[in-house]
Amino acid sequence: MTSLPTTTAAVTAEWLTTALRSGGTINAQTTVATVEAKNMGAGIGFMGEVGRLEVTYTGGPGPKDIICKIPTQDPTIRGMLGPARVFEREARFYSEVAPQLSIVPQAYAVMAEYETDDYVLLMQDLGHLREGDQSVGVNAKDAMNALKTVARLHAEFWESPRLNSYEWVPAINSDGMKIGAGIYEQSLPGFLQVFAHAIDADMVPLMEKFGSNVHQLLDRFAAMPNTIVHFDYRLDNLFFGKGDDVWVIDFQTSSRGGGAYDVGYFMSQSVPIDVRREHEGALLKGYHDELVANGVTGYAFDQFMEDYRVGVLYGWIIPVYAVGTLDSSSERAMALWTEVIKRAQAAMRDHHVADLMN
Repeated sequence: MTSLPTTTAAVTAEWLTTALRSGGTINAQTTVATVEAKNMGAGIGFMGEVGRLEVTYTGGPGPKDIICKIPTQDPTIRGMLGPARVFEREARFYSEVAPQLSIVPQAYAVMAEYETDDYVLLMQDLGHLREGDQSVGVNAKDAMNALKTVARLHAEFWESPRLNSYEWVPAINSDGMKIGAGIYEQSLPGFLQVFAHAIDADMVPLMEKFGSNVHQLLDRFAAMPNTIVHFDYRLDNLFFGKGDDVWVIDFQTSSRGGGAYDVGYFMSQSVPIDVRREHEGALLKGYHDELVANGVTGYAFDQFMEDYRVGVLYGWIIPVYAVGTLDSSSERAMALWTEVIKRAQAAMRDHHVADLMN
């Protein structure tokens, strides 16, 4: 096997043939004849390059459109994320966990070099589905379906012995996760400057205290009933079908801990303020009911609500992180994070989360 391509444009027909055969997607008689790469993502601060490969074959059938995901080659970002092994996590997730789930796109091949934390993920194109748009936000119906979907993910691995077999899924309070405290504190001054137009003055003291509370908040999540946490469960990572089906992508930051983080993060940053305030009670009950319907026991709704508050607060780390990789010339990126900041501040204020900090 030749070395992994580092950009989608570098994916050749020969390399793709070998990759798809290794994944069992095409047989030994089928060969990729042509491949054309089209870049899909820019300006939002993601941790890699995503492209669509348009493929033709000789000798047999194969998927005509393939999504190709490759980690960023930016040395600054890779240096920052290296201790967390985020790229290895996603590669192993699609290799070992995704086949058990119906809510993720099919992986056609996962080609990885774990010693260098590199991979190429080739997966099903969900372009025929409706993609979530976090800058616009989500309505109550889609929010309910999204929460029920993540509830099923959480229930599948809730306090499961299988978690011990996924050694590459770090505990949510592991050293690799706790590096977030330093990154947050380094990023905060620039964040406050770039997004001064969106920040409420009365929330600045909370933002300044947050960095010194990262470790104890992660310890709280670790003490909750453990499951696989997506850790970036937001609208841009969701695709909606015609019915109630929701598909989920982007598992680079998956971890082991309390699922309430995913719920608090989603509700505080993907749901518009008015929608959240009107439907929050019903949406959270819908999530908890789905846990119970899928076999979770011993987790009272009142306990979930306390855990949810921690999720609302800890989600604040994400927009501050984002400024480090943000393309401020991208209008969509600036609009997205401006809206997210407003939603998150409102949710933190509504749930009086300041009392969760030391």
